[in-house]
Amino acid sequence: MLRNLLQWRGLGALLLSPWPLRLCRLGLFALLLGMLAWGWHQHAIPGVAVPDPLMYGNLTTQLFWVWWMFAVVLLALFFGRAWCAVCPVGWLNEVMARFGLARPLPGWLDNFVPVTLTLVLLQLAVYLFAIHRYPDYTARLIGLMLLLALLLGLVFRKRAFCSLFCPAGAVLGLYARIAPWQLRVADEAVCAGCAGRECVSGGRHWTRLSLGSAVLYWHGRRRECPVDLLPPEVRDSSACQLCLQCARNCPHQNLCLGGRGWLADLVPGSLSVSENFFLLVLLGLLTANFTKFYVELRETIFWLPEQAAALLGWETAGYYLLATLWVTLALPVLLLLPGWLLLKLGRLRFDPQAEPPAAAGLPVAKEEPGFRAGLGALALPCLPLLLAAHLVMGLVKVNAKAGFLPYALQDPSGVKSYLAMNVMQLAPPPGILIPLDLLKWLVLAILLAGFAGALLAVRRMADRLGILSSSRFGQGAAGLVVLCCGALYIGTVVQWLFLR
Repeated sequence: MLRNLLQWRGLGALLLSPWPLRLCRLGLFALLLGMLAWGWHQHAIPGVAVPDPLMYGNLTTQLFWVWWMFAVVLLALFFGRAWCAVCPVGWLNEVMARFGLARPLPGWLDNFVPVTLTLVLLQLAVYLFAIHRYPDYTARLIGLMLLLALLLGLVFRKRAFCSLFCPAGAVLGLYARIAPWQLRVADEAVCAGCAGRECVSGGRHWTRLSLGSAVLYWHGRRRECPVDLLPPEVRDSSACQLCLQCARNCPHQNLCLGGRGWLADLVPGSLSVSENFFLLVLLGLLTANFTKFYVELRETIFWLPEQAAALLGWETAGYYLLATLWVTLALPVLLLLPGWLLLKLGRLRFDPQAEPPAAAGLPVAKEEPGFRAGLGALALPCLPLLLAAHLVMGLVKVNAKAGFLPYALQDPSGVKSYLAMNVMQLAPPPGILIPLDLLKWLVLAILLAGFAGALLAVRRMADRLGILSSSRFGQGAAGLVVLCCGALYIGTVVQWLFLR
């Protein structure tokens, strides 16, 4: 196990230098502005009957929905929330906060409810407007993110945009509990004797600049931790961005960046009520989106909102609203319901004695967790499986659409390349990167690895799951949920890639 990369010669100095992160942020920010420009006025091609001819031929939709999204999830597999350290939108929000009012977020906003509602609204926008299919809609989404990051930075302190309107950050916070890297203090006694707390508060410092015989001293302030984490109090990696700012600020060099076991932070009860709510919504959305590979199953899942919309006489918009509420609120509950019923069964007690015992002899009843907390605890072991499903969807999209990238680089608008391929027949349509005979086994291996990780998480969490019920029933309930979700995902892949 790698103990502390910060002590490696060469690599440690590179990690502690702020310049790699700065260059990544600037490069990604320039790329984001480019995507904003390339897609702003591109919606369709006049005279072409296809409603979305620029879906992946335009450089904006190609980069944002194919490569950007897949890179974020792939990075989360190994480094958790490390993407947040280089995210250009969060960086813009943080920069503007240095010049703003620096007000704290109100308590009623400082939770996962706003970001959960944002995720639901994004799914509704995908259903209603198909924003992922049109470059101009994608560009407007990017512009809205940048505008909100700028405005919120002028009012609130730190990264308010990330807390309120960035579902990606909340998703990465969940996946960070799986990742095999962590940042911790090397010796807690050193932190206990430190009064300055420069690791989180930054503090002022002198910088010496020399040019020939001229020497200048600059009195500045170190950057603070972007999420206000105090290293000796960190017990999991759900909020740490691995930006290493605390390691740069620490005067005692007491921070350690090293490896750990997978699934280290999957502990029942570690999620707040609002984060449990976000996890349930994520479970429903990923499941609904994953079933697009299995048309019959998808039709079954959406049968009820279709019938409800027809009964109410609602048009397309009304159906999409019902479908969004169905997949974000009802579907995850249905997926977890078998496990919840098994938990309730495990709480039943049968006493054969004829008369009840005296009041003084009654056992003290253990306080039972609420319905939402129980569902959240049952969903938590599914995180490795959800991450695997997320990776599969990204990989499949990259495999199918990456061939459009050379055309998009030559023609960012996508208009000329579409006409050349589909109208004038001057260019061949791009193929897939990985043959289907190889892709199906790769996809199945990823899902099986996620399924095995979820079962391992159930086993590791057995003692804590016993808080919800007896240890046997708690572990059995979580295992039943993993089996149901695993059968759904793996069955979808088998039907899609192996049986057709």
